[in-house]
Amino acid sequence: MKSLRRTNAEAVPIGDLVNQVFQKFGLSRGAEYQVVFESWDCIVPPEFIGRARAVSFRNGKLIVAVESSPLLEELKGYRMSEFIQLLNQHIQLSGNATHLIVRGIEFRRN
Repeated sequence: MKSLRRTNAEAVPIGDLVNQVFQKFGLSRGAEYQVVFESWDCIVPPEFIGRARAVSFRNGKLIVAVESSPLLEELKGYRMSEFIQLLNQHIQLSGNATHLIVRGIEFRRN
């Protein structure tokens, strides 16, 4: 029996299409990361500067490296939703990447 598998010689990987759209609108994934990292630096309270730093952003989740266990517990337990809200507000107000949404933050001990 013959295989009914379809092939399309003109098929393009979805990742390539996404990159083309970002380039069309003047964005790149690196630029997205930069917007999120800059927003983190703007919204983080002065007492956390240098003690909690954004290190990665992927699939809507910001990874933040934290210097101490007590600070890690404070951020995870009491401040996460506040920071998500502040980040998204700052990103929207900046106008640089209004399509970006931070859906979560993962605080990690570094």
